[in-house]
Amino acid sequence: MRAISVLPAGVTLDPQEERLMQELAFRWGRGEAVTVLSAMNMMADASPSTVQRRLKTLRAKGLLDFQAAAHDARVRHVVATAQGQAYFSRLSELMHQAVGRG
Repeated sequence: MRAISVLPAGVTLDPQEERLMQELAFRWGRGEAVTVLSAMNMMADASPSTVQRRLKTLRAKGLLDFQAAAHDARVRHVVATAQGQAYFSRLSELMHQAVGRG
């Protein structure tokens, strides 16, 4: 299931980017603040450098951004942009529809 309709024309997500977005949504849903470093280590089947590259591509696609932590400017948090939030909202709608049909 994809929430592609929210992405700008010509922007697509590869399977790793989709999984990373889903993992971020899960952690944010639990109220966790996700640093770039913790995000780099949250996908067991991908190297930290691969995840970091995916974070950068998701940032370039306008879905994520990095913000310096208030307590330490060296610590950067991964945050959803307005477009990223729209992606998550659409994905949630599609999941509710799919469950409702079951």
